[in-house]
Amino acid sequence: MGLSDFLYSLGEGVERLIRGIKTALLELLFPGPREEPPSYPISTRVVRKRKLTVHELISLHLQLVFLAYLTFGAVSLFLPFGPYVFVAVSVVYFLHLRVLFRRYGNLLLDPNPYRFFYLGVSAIAFLAFLGFMLLRRFAPGVYYYYGYVAVVTGAVLLFRWYFKYRYGRDYTHGIVEEVRGDLVRVFINDDIAANIKPGHYWVPAVPDAEVGRVVKVLLEERFMKGAVPVRILEVYLSQSSHTETEPKEASE
Repeated sequence: MGLSDFLYSLGEGVERLIRGIKTALLELLFPGPREEPPSYPISTRVVRKRKLTVHELISLHLQLVFLAYLTFGAVSLFLPFGPYVFVAVSVVYFLHLRVLFRRYGNLLLDPNPYRFFYLGVSAIAFLAFLGFMLLRRFAPGVYYYYGYVAVVTGAVLLFRWYFKYRYGRDYTHGIVEEVRGDLVRVFINDDIAANIKPGHYWVPAVPDAEVGRVVKVLLEERFMKGAVPVRILEVYLSQSSHTETEPKEASE
């Protein structure tokens, strides 16, 4: 290969690299919605359940990423240059949340409560860890630490109250999967606004509650256990406006 050919190939390679970096930056700063479901192989390996709905997959990933962020925040308290490392990781974490909700928020059954909850609790966690690191630098008396913990606890409780006030509800939607005598088995997706875990629940049967029908289910809050279904409030005879409640298979 002559010198001119080498320089030409080098120029093409640099041009492709610049285009790739530009595309990656645009995707990071201005991500657009996508219709295809995400693939989170690490998140899916955490649970034994082989098949997850798209909604469950995204919700599970959000929980795991948030727990990892909390764990790193606790570890960074003991690292050299902890505040700087924690801030750097926090920037990456919040960018990940932004990209996730921009790209796949439309695949959640109701994205607004999830976006508000995870951005809110993440902001509280960021301020709590960073504030504690700065507090340690001044090494005040032990009562300052007690006061700081009380302030953080109050912020968490206030956020919890406001979230329930703004998004909380005592019902959710599910799909009838089995009818057995006076009972029906309903599949319910993860619903953060209703504080209910995904799964199959047995509730009293009602007229028109046939297999495949979407139903509106009344919930009852249980202390330290979340909400549990009580009875069916409504059966949707037409699923045209409620197909988003149907389980969707996640791509691997």
